[in-house]
Amino acid sequence: MRHIALKVTDVERSARFYERVFDMRRFGPPKREGQFVALVSPGLRDQISLSTAAGSPETARALGRPGEHGGIDHFGFVVSAGTALDDVRRRVEEAGGSFLRRSDIERRVPSYFFSDPDGYVFQVTRFPRFTRLFIAALPWLNRRRAIRTGSVAS
Repeated sequence: MRHIALKVTDVERSARFYERVFDMRRFGPPKREGQFVALVSPGLRDQISLSTAAGSPETARALGRPGEHGGIDHFGFVVSAGTALDDVRRRVEEAGGSFLRRSDIERRVPSYFFSDPDGYVFQVTRFPRFTRLFIAALPWLNRRRAIRTGSVAS
């Protein structure tokens, strides 16, 4: 996933939140009389569009209230292997977000859930330094765990 568009109550407040927490930068000036701001992540890999408009000009759909999920449970960010998730937690809370819970994906893959100022839930995960090797090894690790716990069918 590289892009998500969120309806928010205050474009400026939400933009400042994502700038402070994830070092995102504004991509161009505010549009639609200040009702729309686009942010990009460092390295231009991901984008968040923030809007207070009642409808989406891109999809011609009416939008619900900010924080309503419309079928989306949460979205996520992957931080670099050297990032301390407790530092991310501090930045989220200082920027006006809330820590919800820790829910590790694996023993070496910590993951925290947060909500932003509008109530959108997002996950921050830190993968090990050798992520590609780790993902390639997952079938072997899962089989080994299943054998160890006795949950493998013979």
